[in-house]
Amino acid sequence: MSAVAVRVLDTLAGRLVVEASGRGVVRVERAEGVGLEDVADLTAEGEAGAAEVLDAVAEQIDEYLAGTRRDFDVPLDLDAAGVHDEFAREVYREIQHIPYGETAAYGEIGLDAGRPRSARLVGRLCGQVPASFVIPVHRVIRADGGLGSCPEYRLQLLEHERRNVQAGRPVAFPRM
Repeated sequence: MSAVAVRVLDTLAGRLVVEASGRGVVRVERAEGVGLEDVADLTAEGEAGAAEVLDAVAEQIDEYLAGTRRDFDVPLDLDAAGVHDEFAREVYREIQHIPYGETAAYGEIGLDAGRPRSARLVGRLCGQVPASFVIPVHRVIRADGGLGSCPEYRLQLLEHERRNVQAGRPVAFPRM
């Protein structure tokens, strides 16, 4: 496993922990409970090129939350994230193709990834996503329209996207 760089970002959506290697983003997750005293412990330099990846993903997250970005184009390093299963990789690729402000059901993603009747597995993979935002699992819903795990946070991200689509102009994410 390559050495990763780690950064804590204070964003409109709250505090995020972001990790990157020189090959791409490894992890983006909410950092509830991470205090300012913990930030120094989470900051690491990583390998060559990792700081540039962190800079790019931080900028793209800020743009997304400001309503000026709809898609992330930073590379992912799924190897460093521990995602080695080809089906999981395909699920994450399919999720990245869900249009901004729209949703797809777990079963649809499984079918598109080549494994019909795998909705539960897709749901589990969404719960284990290494890089939220970059892999927009908040756009994946249950067949009955429910949001699954983390419904409040996921709903806030979906509402943010839908406000931007409806307004036809950038609308910032309301600060959490």
